[in-house]
Amino acid sequence: MRHIFLLVIFLMIGAISQGQSQNLAQNYLDQGEYEKAKSVFESLLKKNPRNQQILLGYVESLQALEDFESAELVLKNYLENVNDYPNIQVELGYLYQKQNDTVNAKAYYQKALQQIENQPNLAYSLGKTFQKYSLLDYATKTYEKAQAIKPSTNNTIQLAKIYGEQSQFDKMFDNYVSLLVENPHYFDILNRNFGDYITEDPSNEANKALRTILLRRNQENPNILFNEMLSWLFVQQNDFDKAFAQERAIFQRSEQKNLERIIDLALIAKAESKLNSAKEMLKFAVENTNSKRQLISAMREFLLVKSAIAEPSEYENIEFTYEQFLKDVGRNKDTFLIQKDLVEFIAFLRDDINAGLAEINKIENQELYKQQTAELKLLNADLLVRQSKFSRALLLYTQVEKLIPNSDLAREAKFKVAKTSYFKADFDWALTQLEVLKTSASQLTANDAMELSLLIKDNSQEDSTRTDLKLVAKADLKQFQNQTENALSILESLVEDHTTESILDEVFFRIGNIYFRKEEFQKAIPYFQKIVDEHSDEILSDNANFALGNIYLKNLEQPEKAKSYFEYIIFNHPDSIYFVDARKQFRKLRGDKIQ
Repeated sequence: MRHIFLLVIFLMIGAISQGQSQNLAQNYLDQGEYEKAKSVFESLLKKNPRNQQILLGYVESLQALEDFESAELVLKNYLENVNDYPNIQVELGYLYQKQNDTVNAKAYYQKALQQIENQPNLAYSLGKTFQKYSLLDYATKTYEKAQAIKPSTNNTIQLAKIYGEQSQFDKMFDNYVSLLVENPHYFDILNRNFGDYITEDPSNEANKALRTILLRRNQENPNILFNEMLSWLFVQQNDFDKAFAQERAIFQRSEQKNLERIIDLALIAKAESKLNSAKEMLKFAVENTNSKRQLISAMREFLLVKSAIAEPSEYENIEFTYEQFLKDVGRNKDTFLIQKDLVEFIAFLRDDINAGLAEINKIENQELYKQQTAELKLLNADLLVRQSKFSRALLLYTQVEKLIPNSDLAREAKFKVAKTSYFKADFDWALTQLEVLKTSASQLTANDAMELSLLIKDNSQEDSTRTDLKLVAKADLKQFQNQTENALSILESLVEDHTTESILDEVFFRIGNIYFRKEEFQKAIPYFQKIVDEHSDEILSDNANFALGNIYLKNLEQPEKAKSYFEYIIFNHPDSIYFVDARKQFRKLRGDKIQ
């Protein structure tokens, strides 16, 4: 027993020693110290003549030293005396190819391929070797031959990837789809591969190939999987109406009649500002659901989208729909969000604060969760600020902080305390609140706190009376109170009569935003551009560049102009909250494939 134990220890020490030597040789090779690498690999190969990893490291060292003759002898010796492996034949063939000996190179490639007829299980290692040297036609033949002889070898993914590299998109997707038919759970993994080829452009060759294959397969052998994949494709193309058609087909053919997919699609369409498409999907969900929970969810989103695209003449009908729905399903915890949406609709869209506050009173009398109570108090306080009832608003914001401390909602309430103090021109108290929030766990809250804090500090140093700052705060309050023209008038007068230059970038940004919201883009551009040109070292520089990028890209359809603004953020504002979005937009405009 003792002898066996000692033998095991001896073998373990030997294996560790060999591994260390092999790592050392590879390290020499990676660092370009080819003589040293050759020496270690040569020593290791004598002890381990069957080890392919050592063999290939040795051959690579010899080739790097341009000792092709020795490399050829080593490979031939392995094939004759160890094993006639097809992947080693490819290595020898490629050695000849590097020396422009195409006759011998092709001879060894063909010889390797022939072995697959008797040993199809070697297809994977052979195919990978061909791929390593970009010999894609040979790799394809290898996998196809093995598949024909022994289908269980299953080289479908390898074949698909090669077809993709060769731009044979029909063959690529045909292989992928075959794999998915066998195992639909692979889709979440494989659609990452699809993303290398599928774009937003429906005329893109890969998009057309996938669409054709899915439609043909669905016609030959109907399968919900094909509808799901077509829906996915149409979403990538931002064609939500066609995606909805596929989702309707899935719903009609499914036994469970689950509408979650359609509701999820509607939310994606909504996020992409395809509101009319989203409205039709949500209407379908409302009309076809048998679940109360799903009905409430779908109806809420339906009314939000409908409100967003409605003309003022439609507001009365929308409010009636809200009221009727709540009457049908009941006012309680489950419908809290719809009730809250109704308050916001009345107060903000219909601009009737008193009616909104009256609606809040109806909700307050219900038995609510603590989170819901806090959300309602926060909304109530916002409406009071709209009426300039600051003291009552501050009291409610403080109650929210105490009701659910250390939550995102509590941090939002604290920020609104600071913002309300700012509206009142109580700047020192606002700064006290903002100092705490600048380290908030929420990046958005921390960024808002930082911007407001800097606004106050920067415009308190040169002007101890804070005259300009008070006017900007007044304009911000008017904006919040939906008195846009009053806000614009204050800001435009400040451009002419400002006390300090430091306030100008803030004024320009606010005027630009007002015109942007009014969709008067040509009027907005000069104000954002002034910040870019004259205040590039100020905190609003990234905001202005991002705003201009989006205007030129989405509103004026001038992508080349948009690109330079996104690029500026990438190289000059790496810590900006807009950095990730700017980089994504820039890469898309440059033509990169976005994963």
